[in-house]
Amino acid sequence: MKVSFWAKSALIFSCGVLYSCALEVSIPNGKIIGFDTLRTRDGRVIHSFTGIPFAKPPVGPLRFKEPQPAEPWKEPLDATNNATMCVQFEFANLFDPNDPGQEDCLVLHVYSPKVDKSARLPVMVWIHGGAFQMGAGSVYGPELLLDKDVILVTINYRLGTLGFLSTGDEVIPANLGLKDQALAIKWVHENIEYFGGNPDLVTLFGESAGAMSAHLNLLSPLNKGLIHRVISMSGSGYCPSAIIPPQLLKDRTKALAVLCSCPPEPSHELRKCMQTVPVELLVQMANRFQDWVVGDLNFAPTIESETKNAFLPKELDKLGSKIPFMTGITSGEGGFFASIINRVGLGNELKENPQRVLPSALLLKSRFPRDKLSSVAKQIQKFYFGDKPLDMNASMEEVINMFTDRWFLHGAVEAAKKHHGDAYLYLYDHLHAVSFNDILDGAGIIKSVTHADDLLDIFPLQLYFPERTWTEADVKVSRKFIDIITDFAKNGKLTDIDSKLQPVSKTAKTQQYLHITAQGLAVKENLYSKRLNFWLSLLDGKLEETESSRQIRDEF
Repeated sequence: MKVSFWAKSALIFSCGVLYSCALEVSIPNGKIIGFDTLRTRDGRVIHSFTGIPFAKPPVGPLRFKEPQPAEPWKEPLDATNNATMCVQFEFANLFDPNDPGQEDCLVLHVYSPKVDKSARLPVMVWIHGGAFQMGAGSVYGPELLLDKDVILVTINYRLGTLGFLSTGDEVIPANLGLKDQALAIKWVHENIEYFGGNPDLVTLFGESAGAMSAHLNLLSPLNKGLIHRVISMSGSGYCPSAIIPPQLLKDRTKALAVLCSCPPEPSHELRKCMQTVPVELLVQMANRFQDWVVGDLNFAPTIESETKNAFLPKELDKLGSKIPFMTGITSGEGGFFASIINRVGLGNELKENPQRVLPSALLLKSRFPRDKLSSVAKQIQKFYFGDKPLDMNASMEEVINMFTDRWFLHGAVEAAKKHHGDAYLYLYDHLHAVSFNDILDGAGIIKSVTHADDLLDIFPLQLYFPERTWTEADVKVSRKFIDIITDFAKNGKLTDIDSKLQPVSKTAKTQQYLHITAQGLAVKENLYSKRLNFWLSLLDGKLEETESSRQIRDEF
C-alpha cells in the first residue's frame, strides 16, 4: 500500500509500468525511486517516497536491542509500494486481520511538493498514535496537508512488547520504540535536504500516543538540536497512560517471560530466550495483562536511570526545553472510551461496580495505594454524577467528561504550564459529518468531538472512512486547522490570531487557550477550570471523601 489503496491504483493506471513516472533521489545511503501520481485536495502534485529504511531490521539478535542505523544499499531502492506495519498488539492488523504485522518494519515515508535542495521547506514529522500498541505511518497520507509548502514525513516504530518491554537494565533497555523515533528524527536531520526540506526547521507532531511521544521526544536529550517545534494533539508526557513506573514494567517483563516459557532472570538469559519466541505468542501472552477493556497500557514508556543513551534519564519535571510547543484536546475526547465500553456491552458493569472498575478505567492503580482506591473512586463518582448512579444511558455527557479529564485534560495543561519556553493551548471543538465514535460504537448513539476526530482535518484517513463525505463546515475547519499547525511549524507561534493568544504561564491565575470551531477562532480563558481543579486537588491528595461535590457542566 502506498498511502491509500486508491493511490496505488492511480500509480498503476497513470504510469502503466513501474518507474515510467518515477522520480529518483540520491542520499548518502543510496538511490531512492519514488513517484508523483498523488494529488492534493487542490490538485497539487506530491512526490512520494514510501518504505525507506532508517534502521537495520530489529530481528533475531537485534530483537529487544536499541535501533542501529540502516546500512547503505547498492541497487536503487523501490520506494513506491510499502504497507509495512510493525507487529500490532491488542488489535488486529488494520490491513489484514490474519497478519499481526512484521518485525522488519522500521521505515519512514517522505512526501514533498518540491524535490529541490534549494527549496528548504519546513519539515513536519508525524508520529502515529495507537496506545503504543498499534498503528503505522502509512495510514496517514499527505493529500490535505501538502497544499501548504511543507514536507511530511511519517514513521514506524516498534510497538507493544517489542518496543517497550524492558529488564530495567542495559540488557533490554527501556523505551526502544521511542529510540526508534529518535533515530528516525536523526535520519530526517541528515537526509531531508535531498527531498527539498530544511533540516533546521523540523516540527514533530503526533496524536494520542503519538502526541505523548512527540512531547517525550521534546524532553529527551537524545534529540538536542534536531527538533525545532512540537505539536502534541490529545496527549503529553503528563497523561496517565504515557509513563509506566519502572518497577511495574520490569515486573511485567518477567511475568511475560514466564508466560512464554522463558526464565525471568538473569536478564541475559531472559533476553536470549525471548529473542526466539514467535511473534504470535508474544501478542497472545501480552494480551493477558489487560485489566479492563479501557485502562492501563500493557507496555509503554518509562523513566530510565541516567545510563548511556537513556531516552528519559530523569523524571519529566527534571527535564525541559525551550522549543516552541503547542498542545490541546478535543472537547469530547472521552466519547472514544464510552464508545468502546458501549460496543462491548460493559456499561452495566461500570454502573454496578464503579469502585472496582474506575481505578482500572481511569488509570488510578499506580497513582494511589490500594487501600485508597475505593475512596478515590467514590470522590470521582460524586463529583461527576452527584448522588446519581454511574449510568451511561442517563449521564453520557458526564461519562465523556470524566474520561476526557483524566486521560487528556490534566496532561495537556500540565505539559503547557511546565514547559520552559512558549507553550500554546487549544480546544478543538468541531463535529465532522463522520466521527471515530461511529466506528467504535457502531450504533451511532454517542455524539461528541471525540478522541482522534481532529485527525479528520489533516489526513484523508481513507482506511477508516472509505466513503467519507465533507460538509462545507468540515472543509472550512480543515483548512483553518491546517493553517494553524503549518503556521506554527514555520513560525513557532500562531501569527494569524493577531497576537491575542498568549502563551500559557506557570504562575498566572488565568490561562488562555484557542477555541477552534466552525464559527471561527476565539481566545478564551481557563479551559474546563472546575473539572481541571478537581483532578489537581485529587491527585495532590487535597480532597476528602466527605467534601461537598456536585455535578458540573462547564461552559467554554
